[in-house]
Amino acid sequence: MIRSRKGTPVAPSGEPGGAAPVADPHVDRVPPADELLAHDAAEAVDAAGAADHAPLARPSRRLEVVCAAIAVAGSGALVLLSRAIEVRRETGGIDPRWWPELLGIAGLALGVLLLVVAVVRPPFDRDDLEVATRQGWFRVGLAVVLSVAFVLLWPVLGFLVVTPIFLVAATYLFGGRGWKTLILFPVLMTGFIYLLFHTLLKVPL
Repeated sequence: MIRSRKGTPVAPSGEPGGAAPVADPHVDRVPPADELLAHDAAEAVDAAGAADHAPLARPSRRLEVVCAAIAVAGSGALVLLSRAIEVRRETGGIDPRWWPELLGIAGLALGVLLLVVAVVRPPFDRDDLEVATRQGWFRVGLAVVLSVAFVLLWPVLGFLVVTPIFLVAATYLFGGRGWKTLILFPVLMTGFIYLLFHTLLKVPL
């Protein structure tokens, strides 16, 4: 106990009766070190996420017109190529030309509709998509290479050999993982396409 000059006992804290000093609410509290570290870590994570996030794509009328024109040209080519398929015996009904020609006509109609919509109305918003990146273009290039290899190897190795290999490679390229995705899906899809076209529609594969 400390005594004042007049002999009156004074508490060590400077408050009467030895009470603890009352904190001034107007004085800013210094946060503990762990709170400072957690705050800095959260800010670093937010900054890294903002840096990695690619900017969103903008509406583009030209892109819509180009895509629609490609769809029209591709569908028209499919119609012409399907009509050039040789048939050993004309049945007048469903033959090997029927299914690809139907797909080509449907695609041609949809392509023309998309072209008209792209020219007449304002371009669609693409705020749910990101702009093209180098990795995206790389994947597109690999997909084109895989498609060309599939078309070239099909007559040499056969549909049942080339198709599952192509599906496995394409699925892995675009993020598919796991044995169900990389094994079960290609096998079932190859079997379904073979039964549909080769067995039911009599389209030689």
